Amino acid sequence: MDFGSGVGSVSWAAHGIWGNKLKEYMCIDSSSSMNTLSELVLRGGSDKGEMHISGIHFRQFLPVSPKVQFDLVVSAYSLNELPNFAEREKIIQTLWRKTGGFLVLVENGTREGYQLLMEARDIVLKGGDKEVWDHRPAYVFAPCPHQLECPKLAGRLPLPCNFMQKYQPLRFSWNPSVAWEKFSYMIFSRGPVGDNDSQWPRVIGPVLCRPRHVHCKMCCSDGKLHHDIITAKRHGKDLYRCARNSEWGDRLPAMISSSCPDKTQFDEKESSS
Repeated sequence: MDFGSGVGSVSWAAHGIWGNKLKEYMCIDSSSSMNTLSELVLRGGSDKGEMHISGIHFRQFLPVSPKVQFDLVVSAYSLNELPNFAEREKIIQTLWRKTGGFLVLVENGTREGYQLLMEARDIVLKGGDKEVWDHRPAYVFAPCPHQLECPKLAGRLPLPCNFMQKYQPLRFSWNPSVAWEKFSYMIFSRGPVGDNDSQWPRVIGPVLCRPRHVHCKMCCSDGKLHHDIITAKRHGKDLYRCARNSEWGDRLPAMISSSCPDKTQFDEKESSS
């Protein structure tokens, strides 16, 4: 289910990943005109055209029954359109009630966007919903490798946890051929916290590759930020190669035992030595 579906970009993305394995899509948008446009795009621009993706249903309002759940619920860039906290709390509780597997929230990678996600995090994890049908507990599946408070908000100057995505904008003369989007996201899941890879740290900044060492800024399972300098001699060749090929947003499949104090900005002179 996609809340605030707009032109249906989430459905296109989901179909691109899972194909025909997904049998049903529910697109929710309060604008009937937007739903009409989304369906028109799926039909290739013709009212009588065949739907490119089958099983898509359009609604202006969320399903009424609290027992109806979806394997995947997504809200992308929609919370910031709600007027106040009371409305956001109501919608987030409803979205979580509809979640049978995973709830994905995406917002702008700004302080304001990230604050909305932290607000949603408190609402989902602390509960308070009076209409509870699924009593499985909630936990943060990603991006956090822990269930503690966000360490980026603990400093004197709170910073958003965000990531970068490259994309190709529409081919207008005023658009560049390639652009970058900064975004923040939060994924919640139901059930007990998995322990297979839950301890792996998340890379939360650009990976800086230097001669014979790599700088990685990571959020770790202890709920703290670490700036690690990874070398083949200290950490082994496998981890060193893995770190050199990692990107912002990846999880590093290892436990780092030695780290240097966290820095807001890397010292280029020190890094190149």
